[in-house]
Amino acid sequence: MTDRSTFSFYHILLYVCYISNEKLYTLNPDASPLKDDNLNLTVNQKTSVVDTLHDNLHYVFETGRFHLLSFDLRRSVQDLLDVLCSTVNGAGCSKSCPTLFLAECVLVYMSPEASCQLIKGLSVNFPRASFLHYEQVNMSDSFGSIMIKNFRARSCELPGLNACHSLATQEERFFKAGWKKAKGWTINQVYKMLPSSTRYRVEHLELLDDLEVTMQLFDHYCILLATNDEIICPDEQLKESLATIE
Repeated sequence: MTDRSTFSFYHILLYVCYISNEKLYTLNPDASPLKDDNLNLTVNQKTSVVDTLHDNLHYVFETGRFHLLSFDLRRSVQDLLDVLCSTVNGAGCSKSCPTLFLAECVLVYMSPEASCQLIKGLSVNFPRASFLHYEQVNMSDSFGSIMIKNFRARSCELPGLNACHSLATQEERFFKAGWKKAKGWTINQVYKMLPSSTRYRVEHLELLDDLEVTMQLFDHYCILLATNDEIICPDEQLKESLATIE
């Protein structure tokens, strides 16, 4: 991360403030945690969700082309663009550059309105982008109902569940938001794309107590790839890459 000349890409990580502090400690245990006098740590007693919607933007860590920032994705698209693209207060990312957005169980914790605003804003403003998304799926069946009850037992609500009924509903929201192509796979389908030798190695490294339950769980999480530009991480290339993992 010290020599910019060796990089042809930027890494930009966005988390809410208190998660950013955890990531900062991982990167540098001696660093001082981010402090914000205006930080609103109001906790919703029904959901145990910390209200970070009105937090100020902060640079938490930056070196070369790596940026770690605190930001709540429920804020406006313009605020997000300022974070990503501003050369004064943001990361200086160009909208015209090939861009890959990664989200791991993010949209399901947002309201449908907020997540739609987010993915539509990214589609409109980044014409050469792909969005790789990991989240729950098939949540309307009996196993999905058990998962939802387990989340709620831990006071964890999932406002974005409406898009998690099936792969079709996951794909549909990206099409509605303006993405040209969207394709999803359950984790079981992804797992079967791996070479048999890799699956054998993984299964012997990670001893599974109940393979049937594990496979059921894998059927209830998915990876989805949405694209605006076929050059940027096309789904066939993704499958080819999975097939070569060792």
